[in-house]
Amino acid sequence: MNKSLSGRTPWLICTAAAALAAAALRRWQLSSAFEASGLAAPGAQASVILLCVLLITGAWFILLAMYQPLAKRPMAPGQAHRWDLVFLDAGDPVYPALAVLAAFLALAALPVLLPVGLTQWKLYQAAIAAEVQPPSNNGMLTIATAAGALLSALGLLQMGRDGLRPGKRGRGGFSAALPGVAGCIWLMESFRAHAANPVRWDYAPQLLAIVCGMMFYMDFAGMSAGAARPRRLLWLAAMTAVLSALSMVSAVSELSALSAAGASIRCAQLGDLLLLLSQTLAAAGVLWRLPPNLENPPKPRNIPGAHPGRAQEIQEEPTHE
Repeated sequence: MNKSLSGRTPWLICTAAAALAAAALRRWQLSSAFEASGLAAPGAQASVILLCVLLITGAWFILLAMYQPLAKRPMAPGQAHRWDLVFLDAGDPVYPALAVLAAFLALAALPVLLPVGLTQWKLYQAAIAAEVQPPSNNGMLTIATAAGALLSALGLLQMGRDGLRPGKRGRGGFSAALPGVAGCIWLMESFRAHAANPVRWDYAPQLLAIVCGMMFYMDFAGMSAGAARPRRLLWLAAMTAVLSALSMVSAVSELSALSAAGASIRCAQLGDLLLLLSQTLAAAGVLWRLPPNLENPPKPRNIPGAHPGRAQEIQEEPTHE
């Protein structure tokens, strides 16, 4: 247990500290680095410091990843690396709990984004029927993002379920790919929603958070698809958490402005906030589960009712690099 704590402690502490610092700087930037017209103030101190902190954070996580201890490679020739077994351990409920909670947050975005998209679609159709200039947004990408939130929730639920099934081959690769695919749709919708105002680039952190989250899920999928990059996965998980915390400040700020104006907060910004929280928890689960397993790969337990020879074969398969 002490080895597990020592393995994950640097990642968890550094990620939490960087996320809090980035969120505080983002709040400062939003309050001081933009003019009333929305134009960015040239050379704003908050913007410069925030950029420096992000660059230093990325470099620090690279160093942590480079010096992350890994178990030695097996000497026997022909033995396959079983990276898909790394996240299977019923004795550690934290990772599956985080994955399931992330799934419910993604699922909660569905009833938020779907009505918004349907309303946009109805307004678009009404404008066409009235033969007036239709709005630039027909709502289809918002509806697709809502469908992607459902896919993301299903994939995260399967990831959490696999984390409670020791000794049995999971479907982690396919499951983690679903949130990654959903992120592609979310990225297109986020860019469409913000690119209409080209003079204010304060939405760039959200785009970076979504892109980093997509790469994180795809690298997670690679853990059980023969393309494992465990150190890069750790870096992506940490940066996903930091960039998501940065973007959540923007989402909360926009929701606060809507609430102060008396508008409904059941909008796309709330859906973005839920999805950002979801990928943050998924990244936290990987930071909790992966580092100690790279140092001391877990041995899957025998499957009840399985053939003894087959269970022993699975147990003896190496899970380390």
